[in-house]
Amino acid sequence: MTTVIRNIKLMKVAAKKLKIKPSRSRINIDEVSEESIASYPGDFVDFAQLNNLKLPQISCGNGKALAAMVNHPNKFWIPQDCVDFCEKFSITSRDAIQLFNKKDQAGFKMGAERGKYYILYPYKVSNKKAMRVNFKFDGSEEEKNKDIEKIKANILEDYLEPPNEQWQLGHKNPETTDNTSANLVLQPPIQAKYRDRYVFIDTLTKIPTPSTLLKMIGDGKSPFTKSQLRELRDGLIQLNLD
Repeated sequence: MTTVIRNIKLMKVAAKKLKIKPSRSRINIDEVSEESIASYPGDFVDFAQLNNLKLPQISCGNGKALAAMVNHPNKFWIPQDCVDFCEKFSITSRDAIQLFNKKDQAGFKMGAERGKYYILYPYKVSNKKAMRVNFKFDGSEEEKNKDIEKIKANILEDYLEPPNEQWQLGHKNPETTDNTSANLVLQPPIQAKYRDRYVFIDTLTKIPTPSTLLKMIGDGKSPFTKSQLRELRDGLIQLNLD
């Protein structure tokens, strides 16, 4: 019950903030102050504690970037802003962008807009964090190493050992008649069993053809969740395919 009450309180705080600033715009680096990167908002700290999320030390670049993001909840950051942020506050980083675009991995759900970095508000736990709960290999360390060695042996046998003369030129997309180089890919013998059912992005990466995907779904073997299928459906509906 305590957890429910705390969640309700956090939602009320979020609702108040959203009423004040309903839209999101690009951050103005000149408006980012030392004060805004010196601490996390209280409701954000509560959210992290409630969901067992570890906050980075506020004194490090990662922490300062996160504080800047959550203290400006109605702003988004683009790559240049990340660079300017590090320069303004003398933060040393091999990749300034990664200070801002990897917060999902720490459990804080980010917006999905390409090239725009921001923490969703009201706060949400990211899927990447949820996926790691009780995430461990179902077996002993010895069994894990045996499985790894088996995978490496299969890669060796299927991709590295076949002589070059056994490799063939195949279509990336088997359901087209395009014979240009853009639709051709070199493949080892093992790939022959996939050729008519998969579209090859490159020699190793493949996705099922529409007919294969529909069959997999019909057989109860869909590689996608229902949520992902709905996302795919909605995206296809918006395309002009006529």
